[in-house]
Amino acid sequence: MNEEVINEILTFIKKCDNDFTNNLFSKENYKLAKKYSSILKHEKQTFDSAIIDASIKKLDFISKQIYAHNYHSYNKEAVLNLVSLSVTDYIINLIREKHLTDPLLISRYAYIELSKVLYYDISYVKQNDYSTKTKICNTNVDLKKEKIFSYVVCTQWLQLYTYILNEFDINVTKRNIPGQDHVWGEIKLDNNRIIIVDATEYINSSIDLSNAKSTSPTVGFVVLPKEYSKIKLYDVFYDIRNMEIAKKIKSYYELNRDLDITLGYISKEGYPAEKIIKENELFNYSSSIITNEYDIQKFLESTVKFFENLAIPNNIDGYEIFAYYNIFIKKLPKNITANISQKTLYVDSFSYKKNRNKKFLQAPIEYLKYLNELVYNRYYKYLSHEENNILLEQMKKGYVNGEQIRDSIAKYEMIIADINRKINLYYAINELKFYNPITSEILGIHLYEPMIGTKTFNTRDEYNNFKKTLLLK
Repeated sequence: MNEEVINEILTFIKKCDNDFTNNLFSKENYKLAKKYSSILKHEKQTFDSAIIDASIKKLDFISKQIYAHNYHSYNKEAVLNLVSLSVTDYIINLIREKHLTDPLLISRYAYIELSKVLYYDISYVKQNDYSTKTKICNTNVDLKKEKIFSYVVCTQWLQLYTYILNEFDINVTKRNIPGQDHVWGEIKLDNNRIIIVDATEYINSSIDLSNAKSTSPTVGFVVLPKEYSKIKLYDVFYDIRNMEIAKKIKSYYELNRDLDITLGYISKEGYPAEKIIKENELFNYSSSIITNEYDIQKFLESTVKFFENLAIPNNIDGYEIFAYYNIFIKKLPKNITANISQKTLYVDSFSYKKNRNKKFLQAPIEYLKYLNELVYNRYYKYLSHEENNILLEQMKKGYVNGEQIRDSIAKYEMIIADINRKINLYYAINELKFYNPITSEILGIHLYEPMIGTKTFNTRDEYNNFKKTLLLK
């Protein structure tokens, strides 16, 4: 292949990376990215290599990002690929395009859309000491540049949400209970009403980072009379002593349905999960107990098939899918529900992702940047600005050769390892098991993770052999 052409393309890619950092999205670069991608795809037919394949992917990424920024085409395909797009700019643009002016509708729309494109950093719940948890909560978030599909905890989610609503002159007050890390937001809607916003907490066995992605009823957004100010929704639904308060608050959730119809999320027919439940015979017996052994067996077999064929909502991760599955599990007959178990498997993020991507270690220099972002992305936020940028800048500018890059990576692996000893980051995989209530035999096991989708195991031995590879914590 013509060396001058490939160098020209690589220079163009580096220029676009710098432009994106400075929030520049040239329409001319969109045309060039399309042109260069076409050239490389033609070359790939006769001269294939890792660098051509990586460059094609990068050029396609660049063209989609520029197109979305200039033409605001936030369709599913674009959203899935715009991982470098500022999440606050993205949501603010969506609100402006929808021409929303009502503070309640803006608050609801921003809540749903922000929750669709962020993930909860489950590492927080697995830390052994309070000081480490506090460090995760207090980690700074760049309100203007935080990316779509970033991992956040409650403090960071609330900062991003507050920043977005401030653009529309809506004030969000931070709430928390003294001595606890968890925070949520409160908006004064008028003299008599408030809005509580809490997207990152599991409330009544559900979390809105999941519900937003699956377009399901939310639990952390509710308009309440002002006397409920400072109330923590998790405590309301967790403590049986709050049963009467919980019953009252549940009645206020109905307004969310009207808001979602107005915003176009759903029709009067309801939410997608509700339609699935209404149309499937499995869910016609939720208050009953099946007693006939043959009927139990057939019902469980049908239940296993249902979950095997259940479409997974876009972008949902292994932590969030727990809440989505639970929507259906709790609607099954009581003794069927009792024989389905769900839990989150916590995998060491550093080792797991590094192991998944180690095949790229011998790739060209241009691909090493991708490797670093894949493996270290969630650790970099704990490094200083200087540490964060020096290696990638050297690589982009070509100041170091292959041997020097390997030495630099080794040096930074030591820094990352030190952080790893202090802050253990985790990756979530959902485990869903089905048991025969008569024999206690396993009828099926499903594992779900975004990287591989759903894996099904028919025997305990088959599952246990695979589980040994997961580096569980």
